[in-house]
Amino acid sequence: MGLADLHLHTTASDGMMSPAMLLNYAAVNTQLDVVAITDHNTMDGLHRALEFQQRPENDHLRHLEIIPGIEISSHDGHIIGLFVREVIPPWQSAEDTVAAIHAQGGLALAPHPFAWIPGFKDFGGVGYELQEVPFDAVEVRNSTPTEFVNNWRTQLVNRCGKRRRAEYGGSDAHFLWAVGRTYTTYPGRGVADLRRAIAGHATRARGLTWGPFSLAEYYRDRVRWKAFCKTHKVKLHDL
Repeated sequence: MGLADLHLHTTASDGMMSPAMLLNYAAVNTQLDVVAITDHNTMDGLHRALEFQQRPENDHLRHLEIIPGIEISSHDGHIIGLFVREVIPPWQSAEDTVAAIHAQGGLALAPHPFAWIPGFKDFGGVGYELQEVPFDAVEVRNSTPTEFVNNWRTQLVNRCGKRRRAEYGGSDAHFLWAVGRTYTTYPGRGVADLRRAIAGHATRARGLTWGPFSLAEYYRDRVRWKAFCKTHKVKLHDL
């Protein structure tokens, strides 16, 4: 049985972990065999991760397979593209964004479709568009504490709706210990088996959400890091 985390963020967007930190943590502290780096509207973190994995001193990372990914801010909410080669422009409709993912031979995923946090307009998901647009899979388990109820709502909508999508779990990790907190299981091991499992609706979402105090710590650390970077005239991505 394979284990994959299909929703991970690095310092290339709004994560608190560099691509190197993410890979080291996943390799040493989890049982994951597949990870997807899905930074917001950029693939820079993915490219850095691939370069870091190939360094001669990093044999401990060889068992991890990395899926090229991106989380796109569409006009209708966030959409994840897996197995894409190029950045997909943001602020298109959900339908056009999914079409652009499929044009690259990728898979279109609907992460946290019913997410909504007051004051964080850009955090939203696609909502009921997950039924109308040809997504390949829907995230029915996200580890963010705001999604505890929404996870159940998403699962109910998907299973009772007119078009049932393959289901997956993604941690939406922005800091290390959240990596693999929720995850996807599938028959076999590796990227090829995972893709077949998504096509055959054989994936399963597993894992737990984390608590609101950790969310507060994340935002506290984010503010501190931004202040540090401003003072020292560096970018978080460069650290």
